[in-house]
Amino acid sequence: GGHPVSVIGILLAGGASARFPSGKLDAVIPATLADQRGRPELAGVRVIDAAYATLIAAVSEVLVLGEPNLRSPAVCIPDKRPRAGPAASLADLLASDRLRDHRASTRLIIVAGDAPFAPPPLLGLMAAATGSVILRADEPLPLATSLGALRAAVAVNGELPRLRDLAGALAAAILDARIVSRLDPLGTALADIDTPDDLKASTPR
Repeated sequence: GGHPVSVIGILLAGGASARFPSGKLDAVIPATLADQRGRPELAGVRVIDAAYATLIAAVSEVLVLGEPNLRSPAVCIPDKRPRAGPAASLADLLASDRLRDHRASTRLIIVAGDAPFAPPPLLGLMAAATGSVILRADEPLPLATSLGALRAAVAVNGELPRLRDLAGALAAAILDARIVSRLDPLGTALADIDTPDDLKASTPR
């Protein structure tokens, strides 16, 4: 009973990548790679548009942190501190009016703009879980948590910890590997595009 818990997807799309001079978020996903990742519908789609499509397929509301050049009409929140990194953007979002009226129980699923291949059902499951969850100990994203937990992490530290320390600060649990392998048999949720080589189809590392 009670109100259905609302879920907000947060797509991290700010900052620049030194390793990908032309801008990795604007790179186009080749058909061979899309096929190999089990997401043939993403062939010919730019990385950032693919990441947005993946997230909006999993949750009903998405906030984009950064100002990527998105094809879809999306709510984009410009970086106030572009050099400060994604944790700073998240902290600024928490401090803004945008989430002020949401309950502490509101679920957040945070996804990297350069990791477009996660199966939406896996992200949806993470969003619906309780507590904070990640997929693997050494991978900070995707991360599902609650607004209350994120606010508490800021209150404790005065600032959100860096992304790679955020899961630890939230005491995030690792999602059961059997569930993950059932929903993501190809292990694509953690496949990100960091360098031009990552756009070439190859054996997953």
